[in-house]
Amino acid sequence: MKLTKTQTQLKRRAIVMDVGGFRPPEDPFASWFGKVNLALPHEEWPECAGERMHALCQINLSEMPFRPPHCEDLAMITVFIGPTTLPVNQPNGNNWCLRAYSDLSLLRPLKPPPERSPIKAFPMKARIVEADFPCLDDVSEAGLDVGDEDTYVERCPNVYGLKFGGWPTLIQSTLYWSDEDEDQIKPQYVFQIDSCEKAHWQWGDGGVGYFGRGCAEGYTDYWVMSWQCL
Repeated sequence: MKLTKTQTQLKRRAIVMDVGGFRPPEDPFASWFGKVNLALPHEEWPECAGERMHALCQINLSEMPFRPPHCEDLAMITVFIGPTTLPVNQPNGNNWCLRAYSDLSLLRPLKPPPERSPIKAFPMKARIVEADFPCLDDVSEAGLDVGDEDTYVERCPNVYGLKFGGWPTLIQSTLYWSDEDEDQIKPQYVFQIDSCEKAHWQWGDGGVGYFGRGCAEGYTDYWVMSWQCL
């Protein structure tokens, strides 16, 4: 069935990071799930309540075939999580930590903690998705009519996975950032990290973690996150 004009307008390009399935690269700047190799010289391994967080991923955006929205000025993103509970309405640095870098030449090796992480490390490769579509909750929020919902979901799929750009893969509802973040920082969705069974990582029960960047003037260095599960 041919897409309607509205559906054609809704589609967005995205980049999915495929996890594992190929030989691990020796390059410390490569993208990884479950591993972080790099940081600025003054940065140490992040902690929460005296315990070291777990490395969730390292993404080399400079190797991507295109830069998704709100990432045009970035070359590397690293994400840490935990160490024992998932964050709930907590700011960056408290139970989760996202570091964004614009210049790879400034980064240096980051010594990993001696404790073994429960998250299994796998290298990742970027793959372009030419047409990613919003979940029905986002369609409804926008007040758009896409006809029969079952047909829409079949013909206009939302892509799962660790994804930059495109549309978020919603589990419960449209994305919610805290009221303070919405009013002051005005964050926009940038990427998501899906649960990954092979890497032993879950957001609750098969959930997804979402990451947004501040778009208000003076707040582009601020990042927010939320997550949903079944």
